[in-house]
Amino acid sequence: MIGFIGGGNMAEALIKGMALRNIYVSEPSEQRRGYISATYVVNTTDDNKELAVKSDIIILAVKPQIVSGIAEELASVDLSQKILISIAAGVSISYLSHAFKTNNVVRVMPNTPALVLKGMSVISAAEGISLETMTLVEGIFLSIGRVCRLPEAQMDAVTAVSGSGPAFIAFFAEAMITGGIALGLDDETASMLTLQTLAGTSELFSSRSPRSVINMVSSPGGTTVAGLKVMQDRDMAGLVADVLRAAALRSAELNIKVSK
Repeated sequence: MIGFIGGGNMAEALIKGMALRNIYVSEPSEQRRGYISATYVVNTTDDNKELAVKSDIIILAVKPQIVSGIAEELASVDLSQKILISIAAGVSISYLSHAFKTNNVVRVMPNTPALVLKGMSVISAAEGISLETMTLVEGIFLSIGRVCRLPEAQMDAVTAVSGSGPAFIAFFAEAMITGGIALGLDDETASMLTLQTLAGTSELFSSRSPRSVINMVSSPGGTTVAGLKVMQDRDMAGLVADVLRAAALRSAELNIKVSK
C-alpha cells in the first residue's frame, strides 16, 4: 500500500500518473478527500497515524513547516520497515531520519510540470538505501515525468534550476507577451504566439541542444541575430546565473536540518 500524507496537487499528480488502486490518502479537508476518492477510486482518511500503520510506502506530500507536527503524530508508529519518501522542499534527509526514527528515507524534488505528467524529479537517498528501494521510488516518479539521482548536497542547485525554473520561464513568457503587445499585437495574439513558440521550442529540445536551435533560427545579419545581440550586450546569461544563485542561496537558508 502506498500512502500519501497530504492530498494536494503534487500528490494528485502522482496518483493520476501511477493509476493504481492500492493507494491511501490522508488529507484534513473533507471536500478534498471526497474529490480524490471519487476521481481516482482510492481510499482516504483524515488520520495520519492510521495511514502510516497501513502503508508500506509513505509519501510526505506536505508543506515543510508541518513536517515536524506529522512526525510527532507518528511518534508511536514503527516506521523502520517502511519506506519514507519526502517531497517537502528543503527538509533534509538527516532531519527526516531523526524526526521519524527511520533510516529508510528518500528525498525527492519534483517540479510543477508534474501536474501535466512532464515533471523533472531528482532523488536523493539516505546512506544504505537498497538498489531495490531506489528502483521502486524511481518507478513511482517516472509516472509523472523524468527522474535522475543526485547527492543531497546538490539539492539547492536542483531547487534553483528545476524547482523554481518553471516560474523563471513563465516570467520570460510573460515578458515576451508584454513585448509583443508593445509592438502592436493584441493580448490574445501575443499570448498565442509566445506560448505556442515556447511549447514548440520545448519539443525541439527533445532532439536538439539549445545551441543548435539558436543556430537553426539565426541567419547572419538577420532579425534573430539583432535580438541576440541585445541579450549579449546586457549579459542575459550572467543575469540568469545570478537568478539561479539567488534561488539556491535562499534554498540553503530555508533548509530544515537536525539541530546540533
